[in-house]
Order: sequence, then structure tokens, then C-alpha cells
Amino acid sequence: MKKLIYLVIAVMFLSAMPEIVRAQSNDPFEQQTLKARDNTTKREKKINRKKNNEEKAQQVTPAQQPKKEQPKSSKEMTISNACEDTYEFEFVSLVGSKGAQTVKLTAKITNHGMNENVSVGRDFISYDCEGVSHNSTYFGTTSTYDMITDVPVKYVVTIPGQIDYTKTKVMPVISFNIGNCRIEMKNVPINWK
Repeated sequence: MKKLIYLVIAVMFLSAMPEIVRAQSNDPFEQQTLKARDNTTKREKKINRKKNNEEKAQQVTPAQQPKKEQPKSSKEMTISNACEDTYEFEFVSLVGSKGAQTVKLTAKITNHGMNENVSVGRDFISYDCEGVSHNSTYFGTTSTYDMITDVPVKYVVTIPGQIDYTKTKVMPVISFNIGNCRIEMKNVPINWK
């Protein structure tokens, strides 16, 4: 058993021996080769340390991690279009006049169906943030357009009634028909001028 222990110690000593032998070698060629090998390993160690430091620097702590995208708040503007395959609806603006206390809706409508004469704005319904309805009669907000396939048509309507700009920053609901299809916009921001 003692021989085995001595043998293990001898092997460990001999494995450390090349370092000692390198330092004591008298052969100039061997010394240069050993120095080059030592420098390479030192250089590799330095490069590895630098890479490790860079990787650690790039690691983001939980506090620094970018926040996950939050679900959209219910206060963001949404548009629902019951017939989006036939009529493409594009909101352009909702501009308010502080002096007149009126609000004007501008949108673009593109007919992707057959050329046709289309009524826009029928059954116009809107509410301000105080819950006051700004609905219209059939003729108040309804316009008829000759809609040619894939050509956008500009729809502009002044929302009926006076709206207080100090209290209403968004229109909670604006809804109307394009032909027989319903467009509903929620939380539409007003650009007061």
C-alpha cells in the first residue's frame, strides 16, 4: 500500500516537473520553444479572461432586463371593421376646434369590391368622455360616394353637437356604417387646436 502511495506522489511530482525542467534547460532552442509555449498559454489565458469579463459585462441583471411588452391598455385607440375584406377603413385624424367646440373626423375608405355607390356615415353614434351622445339624424353625417375599386375616398364629418375641450381628450366611441358594414372606433384621441 505504501508503494502505491509513493507511486501516486511520484506521478504528481513528475507531472509538475516539466515546469522545473523547462526553467533549468540549457538548450537555447528548447528554451525558446518553451518560452513561446508559455507565452502562448499566457496569451490564451489573458484572452480567455478578457472574454469572460466581456461576457459578464454583457449579462443583464434582472433589474436591467428590458421590460416585457405589457398588454395594451384599454385606453389605446382601437378600430373594428365588420367588412374589412370589402371596405378598408383608415383613420386619418380627429381634430377639435377649441373656439367652436366642434370635432371633425377625417378617414379614408377604400372599396375592394365592385364599383358601387356607397352611403357612408349612416347611423352615426358617438359619445364624449362625460357620456353625452353626439348622434345625428340620417342626413347630418351621411354622404354618398361613387366608390371605384381600390381607390381611396376621403370621408370628413363634423361630429354633431358641442364638445367641451377642457373635459374631452378622447372620444370613447365613434361608430357608423359604410354601406351595410359597421365601423367602430374606441378611445379616439382628439387633437384640439
